[in-house]
Amino acid sequence: MNEFQNYLDKGGIIFSLLLVMSIIGLAIIIYKFFEIYFFSNLNFKKFSKHLKESKNLSDFKVSIQDLGSSSQISLLVDIIQIIEKRDKKTEQVDELNLVLDSEFNKAHKLLPSLEIIGQVSPLIGLLGTVIGMIDSFNELEIGGSLVDPSILAGGIWTALLTTAMGLIVAIPALISHYYYEKKIYDFQKNLEFFLGQLSKKN
Repeated sequence: MNEFQNYLDKGGIIFSLLLVMSIIGLAIIIYKFFEIYFFSNLNFKKFSKHLKESKNLSDFKVSIQDLGSSSQISLLVDIIQIIEKRDKKTEQVDELNLVLDSEFNKAHKLLPSLEIIGQVSPLIGLLGTVIGMIDSFNELEIGGSLVDPSILAGGIWTALLTTAMGLIVAIPALISHYYYEKKIYDFQKNLEFFLGQLSKKN
């Protein structure tokens, strides 16, 4: 605890800012893990099996509703109801796009914030390093040849501390961001393929 307090004292406001960003980034990473895990955990193999065994969309809708209630099943039921309206001359394509866009917008929520944290934190860390180096060389200029080398070394150590902290915040944030983006993209492709199978049953 004392060592951490020492980091806070030496890192100053830049280190404290990066610490806050790391807490926010970690909270987003954990939140998106649970959200995207459940969102993308639509078992297409299981539903495809039910779809093949169903005579039409109505039978399929009944079979998946018997599986229980979840956000994924509710999404499929809404999609099926839209597809069933085709013969009623409604604008089901636009309605279907609205439903899907709404779901994908929910999945992308907070990902831009995570990307911003990943891209900005190294710059903030670098800013802290530059400020620390300026202070160190200012001490060197004031002290001249009589400056204590330990003071100069301490200033440089403090300056580099913020850069290290910035990278520590940025690396997991960017990795998580691109991982979640890939998960959402894979789910979107699988869902589009499954929608093609649903359309054939109508």
